[in-house]
Amino acid sequence: MPMENIQEIPIFFILGRPRSGTTLLTTLFNAHPNVRIAPEFPILLPLYQKFRKVRDWDEAAIRSFADHLFRHYVFNNRTLDHYMLKKEDFTANLMELKHRGTVQDFLKCINYHSFSVYEKQKTLRIGDKNPVYSIFIKRFLKIFPEAKFICIVRDYRDNFVSIKKLSELKMEAPILPLQVYRWKYAVRGFLKYRRKFPDRVRIVRYEDLVTDQEKTVKELFEYIGIAYDPAVFDFYKKKDETLKAYNDPLIEKFHGSLMNPVNTSRMNQWKKDLSAEQVRTADHIAGKYADMFNYDRERKQFSAALWLKSLPMQGYGYLLFRLMYYGSYLPYRLSLWLSVKLLFLVRTYSRFFGSKSKGDQVK
Repeated sequence: MPMENIQEIPIFFILGRPRSGTTLLTTLFNAHPNVRIAPEFPILLPLYQKFRKVRDWDEAAIRSFADHLFRHYVFNNRTLDHYMLKKEDFTANLMELKHRGTVQDFLKCINYHSFSVYEKQKTLRIGDKNPVYSIFIKRFLKIFPEAKFICIVRDYRDNFVSIKKLSELKMEAPILPLQVYRWKYAVRGFLKYRRKFPDRVRIVRYEDLVTDQEKTVKELFEYIGIAYDPAVFDFYKKKDETLKAYNDPLIEKFHGSLMNPVNTSRMNQWKKDLSAEQVRTADHIAGKYADMFNYDRERKQFSAALWLKSLPMQGYGYLLFRLMYYGSYLPYRLSLWLSVKLLFLVRTYSRFFGSKSKGDQVK
Protein backbone atom coordinates (compact mmCIF):
# COMPACT_ATOMS: atom_id res chain seq x y z
CA MET A 1 0.00 0.00 0.00
CA PRO A 2 1.70 3.23 -1.14
CA MET A 3 1.90 5.70 1.71
CA GLU A 4 0.34 9.12 1.71
CA ASN A 5 2.29 12.00 3.23
CA ILE A 6 2.33 10.53 6.71
CA GLN A 7 4.35 13.41 8.11
CA GLU A 8 1.35 15.70 7.64
CA ILE A 9 -1.24 13.34 9.18
CA PRO A 10 -1.92 14.02 12.90
CA ILE A 11 -2.36 11.15 15.34
CA PHE A 12 -4.94 10.81 18.11
CA PHE A 13 -5.25 8.39 21.03
CA ILE A 14 -8.27 6.67 22.55
CA LEU A 15 -7.69 5.96 26.24
CA GLY A 16 -9.73 4.49 29.07
CA ARG A 17 -9.92 1.55 31.41
CA PRO A 18 -10.46 -1.87 29.80
CA ARG A 19 -14.18 -2.51 29.23
CA SER A 20 -15.00 1.19 29.32
CA GLY A 21 -16.12 1.57 25.72
CA THR A 22 -12.71 2.08 24.10
CA THR A 23 -13.40 -0.65 21.54
CA LEU A 24 -16.82 0.78 20.66
CA LEU A 25 -15.30 4.21 20.17
CA THR A 26 -12.47 2.74 18.11
CA THR A 27 -14.95 0.91 15.89
CA LEU A 28 -16.87 4.12 15.22
CA PHE A 29 -13.67 5.88 14.19
CA ASN A 30 -12.52 2.89 12.18
CA ALA A 31 -15.76 3.02 10.19
CA HIS A 32 -14.91 6.55 9.02
CA PRO A 33 -13.39 6.59 5.51
CA ASN A 34 -10.72 9.16 6.46
CA VAL A 35 -9.41 7.50 9.64
CA ARG A 36 -6.95 4.65 10.07
CA ILE A 37 -6.87 3.25 13.58
CA ALA A 38 -4.97 0.17 14.73
CA PRO A 39 -6.09 -2.82 16.80
CA GLU A 40 -5.06 -2.88 20.44
CA PHE A 41 -1.34 -3.65 20.57
CA PRO A 42 0.79 -1.56 22.97
CA ILE A 43 3.92 -1.40 20.88
CA LEU A 44 4.60 2.30 20.31
CA LEU A 45 6.32 3.07 23.63
CA PRO A 46 8.92 0.28 23.55
CA LEU A 47 9.81 1.10 19.95
CA TYR A 48 10.07 4.78 20.77
CA GLN A 49 12.36 3.94 23.67
CA LYS A 50 14.59 1.93 21.32
CA PHE A 51 14.75 4.39 18.41
CA ARG A 52 14.14 7.80 19.97
CA LYS A 53 17.76 8.89 19.45
CA VAL A 54 17.96 8.03 15.75
CA ARG A 55 18.47 11.20 13.74
CA ASP A 56 19.35 9.83 10.30
CA TRP A 57 16.94 7.13 9.20
CA ASP A 58 19.12 5.36 6.67
CA GLU A 59 18.41 1.90 5.29
CA ALA A 60 20.09 0.15 8.21
CA ALA A 61 18.04 2.07 10.79
CA ILE A 62 14.80 1.39 8.92
CA ARG A 63 15.49 -2.33 8.64
CA SER A 64 16.39 -2.46 12.32
CA PHE A 65 13.08 -0.75 13.15
CA ALA A 66 11.13 -3.29 11.10
CA ASP A 67 13.08 -6.19 12.63
CA HIS A 68 12.33 -5.05 16.18
CA LEU A 69 8.67 -4.53 15.34
CA PHE A 70 8.18 -7.99 13.93
CA ARG A 71 10.18 -9.62 16.72
CA HIS A 72 8.39 -7.85 19.58
CA TYR A 73 6.46 -10.20 21.82
CA VAL A 74 3.12 -8.40 21.34
CA PHE A 75 3.50 -8.57 17.58
CA ASN A 76 3.02 -12.31 17.24
CA ASN A 77 1.49 -14.29 14.37
CA ARG A 78 -2.06 -13.55 15.53
CA THR A 79 -1.27 -9.85 15.59
CA LEU A 80 0.17 -10.02 12.09
CA ASP A 81 -3.04 -11.65 10.91
CA HIS A 82 -4.99 -8.73 12.39
CA TYR A 83 -2.75 -6.25 10.62
CA MET A 84 -2.67 -8.25 7.37
CA LEU A 85 0.92 -7.06 7.28
CA LYS A 86 3.94 -8.53 5.54
CA LYS A 87 7.39 -7.50 6.68
CA GLU A 88 8.78 -7.05 3.17
CA ASP A 89 5.97 -4.77 2.03
CA PHE A 90 6.03 -2.79 5.26
CA THR A 91 9.80 -2.26 5.07
CA ALA A 92 9.54 -1.15 1.45
CA ASN A 93 6.97 1.48 2.42
CA LEU A 94 9.19 2.74 5.24
CA MET A 95 12.01 3.26 2.76
CA GLU A 96 9.96 6.11 1.27
CA LEU A 97 10.88 8.08 4.40
CA LYS A 98 14.60 7.31 4.20
CA HIS A 99 16.79 10.20 5.44
CA ARG A 100 13.79 12.47 6.07
CA GLY A 101 11.57 10.68 8.58
CA THR A 102 11.47 10.95 12.36
CA VAL A 103 10.78 8.29 14.97
CA GLN A 104 7.27 9.72 15.28
CA ASP A 105 6.68 9.21 11.55
CA PHE A 106 7.78 5.59 11.69
CA LEU A 107 5.60 4.90 14.71
CA LYS A 108 2.60 6.36 12.89
CA CYS A 109 3.42 4.10 9.94
CA ILE A 110 2.58 1.06 12.08
CA ASN A 111 -0.97 2.25 12.68
CA TYR A 112 -1.33 3.58 9.14
CA HIS A 113 -0.76 0.07 7.79
CA SER A 114 -3.34 -1.61 10.02
CA PHE A 115 -6.03 -3.60 8.24
CA SER A 116 -9.67 -2.50 8.17
CA VAL A 117 -12.82 -4.09 6.76
CA TYR A 118 -14.13 -0.59 6.09
CA GLU A 119 -13.46 1.22 2.82
CA LYS A 120 -10.89 3.98 3.10
CA GLN A 121 -10.36 7.18 1.19
CA LYS A 122 -7.67 9.80 1.80
CA THR A 123 -6.27 9.42 5.31
CA LEU A 124 -6.75 12.55 7.38
CA ARG A 125 -6.14 11.11 10.86
CA ILE A 126 -4.28 8.14 12.33
CA GLY A 127 -5.53 6.67 15.59
CA ASP A 128 -4.24 4.46 18.38
CA LYS A 129 -6.31 2.67 21.01
CA ASN A 130 -4.64 1.07 24.00
CA PRO A 131 -6.22 1.17 27.48
CA VAL A 132 -2.81 0.50 29.05
CA TYR A 133 -1.60 3.84 27.68
CA SER A 134 -4.04 5.63 30.00
CA ILE A 135 -1.23 6.00 32.54
CA PHE A 136 1.22 7.32 29.92
CA ILE A 137 -0.53 10.51 28.80
CA LYS A 138 2.38 12.65 29.98
CA ARG A 139 4.83 10.71 27.82
CA PHE A 140 2.68 10.75 24.70
CA LEU A 141 1.98 14.47 25.07
CA LYS A 142 5.73 15.01 24.64
CA ILE A 143 6.35 12.32 22.02
CA PHE A 144 3.56 13.56 19.74
CA PRO A 145 3.23 17.33 20.26
CA GLU A 146 0.35 17.52 17.77
CA ALA A 147 -1.62 14.55 19.17
CA LYS A 148 -5.05 14.74 20.71
CA PHE A 149 -6.43 12.41 23.37
CA ILE A 150 -9.96 11.09 23.83
CA CYS A 151 -10.42 9.60 27.29
CA ILE A 152 -13.57 7.57 27.83
CA VAL A 153 -14.95 6.99 31.33
CA ARG A 154 -17.59 4.42 32.30
CA ASP A 155 -19.43 3.91 35.58
CA TYR A 156 -16.86 2.16 37.79
CA ARG A 157 -19.42 -0.39 38.97
CA ASP A 158 -20.44 -1.41 35.45
CA ASN A 159 -16.77 -1.41 34.52
CA PHE A 160 -16.05 -3.98 37.23
CA VAL A 161 -19.02 -6.15 36.24
CA SER A 162 -17.75 -6.25 32.66
CA ILE A 163 -14.17 -7.02 33.72
CA LYS A 164 -15.34 -9.75 36.07
CA LYS A 165 -17.29 -11.50 33.33
CA LEU A 166 -14.14 -11.60 31.19
CA SER A 167 -11.85 -12.80 33.96
CA GLU A 168 -10.98 -15.99 32.08
CA LEU A 169 -8.59 -13.93 29.96
CA LYS A 170 -6.40 -13.53 33.08
CA MET A 171 -5.44 -10.00 32.04
CA GLU A 172 -7.24 -8.14 34.83
CA ALA A 173 -7.55 -9.49 38.37
CA PRO A 174 -11.34 -9.69 39.06
CA ILE A 175 -11.06 -8.01 42.46
CA LEU A 176 -13.44 -5.12 43.09
CA PRO A 177 -11.23 -2.87 45.31
CA LEU A 178 -8.34 -3.23 42.87
CA GLN A 179 -10.39 -2.48 39.77
CA VAL A 180 -12.20 0.51 41.26
CA TYR A 181 -8.88 1.93 42.43
CA ARG A 182 -7.47 1.51 38.93
CA TRP A 183 -10.53 3.33 37.61
CA LYS A 184 -9.92 6.19 40.06
CA TYR A 185 -6.22 6.32 39.20
CA ALA A 186 -6.99 6.60 35.49
CA VAL A 187 -9.74 9.23 35.71
CA ARG A 188 -7.66 11.30 38.11
CA GLY A 189 -4.96 11.41 35.41
CA PHE A 190 -7.51 12.30 32.72
CA LEU A 191 -8.76 15.24 34.77
CA LYS A 192 -5.24 16.40 35.60
CA TYR A 193 -4.09 16.54 32.00
CA ARG A 194 -7.35 18.04 30.75
CA ARG A 195 -6.75 20.93 33.15
CA LYS A 196 -3.20 21.34 31.85
CA PHE A 197 -3.95 20.77 28.17
CA PRO A 198 -7.64 21.56 27.57
CA ASP A 199 -7.16 21.71 23.79
CA ARG A 200 -5.49 18.33 23.60
CA VAL A 201 -7.37 16.18 26.12
CA ARG A 202 -11.10 15.48 25.82
CA ILE A 203 -13.09 13.34 28.27
CA VAL A 204 -16.31 11.58 27.29
CA ARG A 205 -18.60 9.38 29.34
CA TYR A 206 -19.58 5.98 27.97
CA GLU A 207 -23.13 6.66 29.08
CA ASP A 208 -23.30 9.82 26.95
CA LEU A 209 -21.86 7.93 24.00
CA VAL A 210 -24.65 5.34 24.01
CA THR A 211 -27.56 7.58 25.04
CA ASP A 212 -26.79 10.69 23.00
CA GLN A 213 -24.98 9.01 20.15
CA GLU A 214 -25.04 11.47 17.28
CA LYS A 215 -24.26 14.56 19.34
CA THR A 216 -21.40 12.88 21.21
CA VAL A 217 -19.76 11.33 18.15
CA LYS A 218 -20.19 14.48 16.06
CA GLU A 219 -18.38 16.47 18.76
CA LEU A 220 -15.55 13.95 18.88
CA PHE A 221 -15.04 14.00 15.11
CA GLU A 222 -15.03 17.79 15.21
CA TYR A 223 -12.52 17.66 18.06
CA ILE A 224 -9.96 15.65 16.06
CA GLY A 225 -10.61 17.75 12.96
CA ILE A 226 -12.56 15.61 10.51
CA ALA A 227 -16.07 15.85 9.10
CA TYR A 228 -18.81 13.88 10.81
CA ASP A 229 -20.14 10.94 8.79
CA PRO A 230 -23.40 9.40 10.11
CA ALA A 231 -22.58 6.20 8.22
CA VAL A 232 -20.15 5.24 10.99
CA PHE A 233 -23.14 4.02 13.01
CA ASP A 234 -23.63 1.30 10.37
CA PHE A 235 -20.41 -0.40 11.51
CA TYR A 236 -22.33 -3.48 12.69
CA LYS A 237 -23.33 -4.25 9.11
CA LYS A 238 -19.75 -5.45 8.58
CA LYS A 239 -20.18 -8.25 11.12
CA ASP A 240 -19.69 -11.15 8.70
CA GLU A 241 -16.68 -9.52 7.05
CA THR A 242 -15.13 -8.72 10.43
CA LEU A 243 -15.50 -12.25 11.77
CA LYS A 244 -14.17 -13.74 8.55
CA ALA A 245 -11.23 -11.34 8.28
CA TYR A 246 -10.00 -11.77 11.85
CA ASN A 247 -11.03 -15.40 12.27
CA ASP A 248 -10.80 -15.06 16.04
CA PRO A 249 -13.53 -16.56 18.27
CA LEU A 250 -12.58 -14.13 21.05
CA ILE A 251 -13.91 -11.21 19.03
CA GLU A 252 -17.51 -12.41 19.02
CA LYS A 253 -17.23 -13.81 22.54
CA PHE A 254 -15.86 -10.71 24.23
CA HIS A 255 -17.01 -8.01 21.82
CA GLY A 256 -20.33 -9.46 20.73
CA SER A 257 -22.16 -6.22 21.53
CA LEU A 258 -20.14 -4.54 18.79
CA MET A 259 -21.91 -6.69 16.24
CA ASN A 260 -25.12 -4.78 17.02
CA PRO A 261 -26.14 -1.11 16.74
CA VAL A 262 -25.03 1.17 19.57
CA ASN A 263 -27.42 0.65 22.48
CA THR A 264 -27.83 1.14 26.23
CA SER A 265 -28.10 -2.54 27.22
CA ARG A 266 -24.76 -2.44 29.05
CA MET A 267 -25.72 0.42 31.35
CA ASN A 268 -26.55 -0.02 35.04
CA GLN A 269 -25.89 -3.76 35.10
CA TRP A 270 -24.26 -3.28 38.48
CA LYS A 271 -27.68 -2.69 40.05
CA LYS A 272 -28.60 -6.35 39.59
CA ASP A 273 -25.14 -7.93 39.55
CA LEU A 274 -23.44 -6.42 42.61
CA SER A 275 -24.30 -6.99 46.24
CA ALA A 276 -25.00 -4.12 48.62
CA GLU A 277 -21.59 -4.64 50.23
CA GLN A 278 -19.83 -4.49 46.88
CA VAL A 279 -21.64 -1.28 45.97
CA ARG A 280 -20.64 0.33 49.28
CA THR A 281 -17.02 -0.68 48.75
CA ALA A 282 -16.95 0.60 45.18
CA ASP A 283 -18.61 3.89 46.11
CA HIS A 284 -16.17 4.40 48.96
CA ILE A 285 -13.07 3.85 46.84
CA ALA A 286 -14.28 5.93 43.88
CA GLY A 287 -15.09 8.78 46.27
CA LYS A 288 -15.36 12.29 44.88
CA TYR A 289 -14.34 11.15 41.40
CA ALA A 290 -17.66 9.33 41.09
CA ASP A 291 -19.43 12.60 41.87
CA MET A 292 -17.35 14.48 39.29
CA PHE A 293 -18.73 12.23 36.56
CA ASN A 294 -22.29 12.28 37.93
CA TYR A 295 -22.30 8.66 39.06
CA ASP A 296 -24.67 8.54 42.02
CA ARG A 297 -23.12 6.95 45.09
CA GLU A 298 -25.41 5.17 47.50
CA ARG A 299 -23.01 5.86 50.34
CA LYS A 300 -20.79 8.92 50.66
CA GLN A 301 -19.74 8.73 54.32
CA PHE A 302 -16.14 7.83 55.05
CA SER A 303 -15.65 4.36 56.54
CA ALA A 304 -12.39 3.50 58.26
CA ALA A 305 -13.26 -0.19 58.06
CA LEU A 306 -13.78 -0.10 54.29
CA TRP A 307 -10.65 1.99 53.84
CA LEU A 308 -8.49 -0.49 55.78
CA LYS A 309 -10.05 -3.49 54.05
CA SER A 310 -9.38 -2.09 50.57
CA LEU A 311 -5.94 -0.62 51.35
CA PRO A 312 -3.84 -3.67 50.28
CA MET A 313 -5.47 -3.82 46.83
CA GLN A 314 -5.17 -0.07 46.37
CA GLY A 315 -1.50 -0.24 47.33
CA TYR A 316 -0.88 -3.05 44.87
CA GLY A 317 -2.65 -1.12 42.11
CA TYR A 318 -0.62 2.00 42.77
CA LEU A 319 2.74 0.21 42.85
CA LEU A 320 2.01 -1.73 39.66
CA PHE A 321 1.07 1.42 37.74
CA ARG A 322 4.17 3.25 38.96
CA LEU A 323 6.39 0.34 37.96
CA MET A 324 4.82 0.32 34.52
CA TYR A 325 5.24 4.06 34.10
CA TYR A 326 8.84 4.40 35.22
CA GLY A 327 9.75 1.12 33.53
CA SER A 328 8.88 2.71 30.19
CA TYR A 329 11.88 5.03 30.62
CA LEU A 330 14.35 2.18 31.00
CA PRO A 331 16.66 1.09 28.16
CA TYR A 332 14.85 -0.97 25.53
CA ARG A 333 15.98 -4.45 26.56
CA LEU A 334 15.47 -3.79 30.27
CA SER A 335 12.08 -2.21 29.60
CA LEU A 336 11.07 -5.21 27.48
CA TRP A 337 12.19 -7.62 30.20
CA LEU A 338 10.24 -5.69 32.83
CA SER A 339 7.07 -5.57 30.73
CA VAL A 340 7.17 -9.35 30.27
CA LYS A 341 7.69 -9.87 34.01
CA LEU A 342 4.87 -7.48 34.90
CA LEU A 343 2.55 -9.26 32.48
CA PHE A 344 3.42 -12.57 34.15
CA LEU A 345 2.85 -10.98 37.57
CA VAL A 346 -0.57 -9.63 36.58
CA ARG A 347 -1.69 -12.99 35.20
CA THR A 348 -0.40 -14.89 38.23
CA TYR A 349 -2.00 -12.39 40.59
CA SER A 350 -5.27 -12.67 38.69
CA ARG A 351 -5.30 -16.46 38.82
CA PHE A 352 -4.45 -16.68 42.50
CA PHE A 353 -6.45 -13.84 43.99
CA GLY A 354 -9.25 -14.13 41.46
CA SER A 355 -9.96 -17.67 42.64
CA LYS A 356 -9.81 -16.48 46.25
CA SER A 357 -12.05 -13.44 45.90
CA LYS A 358 -15.37 -15.12 46.65
CA GLY A 359 -16.77 -11.88 48.01
CA ASP A 360 -16.32 -10.22 44.65
CA GLN A 361 -18.31 -12.75 42.69
CA VAL A 362 -20.78 -11.26 40.26
CA LYS A 363 -24.26 -12.71 40.36
